[in-house]
Amino acid sequence: MAAYATVEDYEKRAAVTLAGAKRDQVAAYLDDASALMRRHIPTGYTPAPETTRAIAVAVTRRAIANGGGYRQRTIGQYSETLGENGGLYLTEDEIEQLQPEDTTDPDADAAYSVVLVDHGRWRDDPADICRRLL
Repeated sequence: MAAYATVEDYEKRAAVTLAGAKRDQVAAYLDDASALMRRHIPTGYTPAPETTRAIAVAVTRRAIANGGGYRQRTIGQYSETLGENGGLYLTEDEIEQLQPEDTTDPDADAAYSVVLVDHGRWRDDPADICRRLL
């Protein structure tokens, strides 16, 4: 299946121009991110293309920015703490965005009416029948 975003989408959002191996790497990450996303989309539901594109690019940017999965790195006296683990993953918010807005019946808590139908067949009250048998 095709990725939810293209390398050009990534380039626009990351404000970069990619060539060669880096371009191929981003294309592969976009494919991988799209495969991860498909696992969280319910059967029969199609999220908005803008949403899937944004999430695929965000997942790929995380993987490119912190591919090693570092939490912190130090070079000499310089230390940096990274907010995310790195690698390809979806945040809880991204998974939520891939779900339908309301997975329950929207009318589940609404008031409703029941129509009674008389088919013209009279039946004796079962309690009366039991009393007669005793």
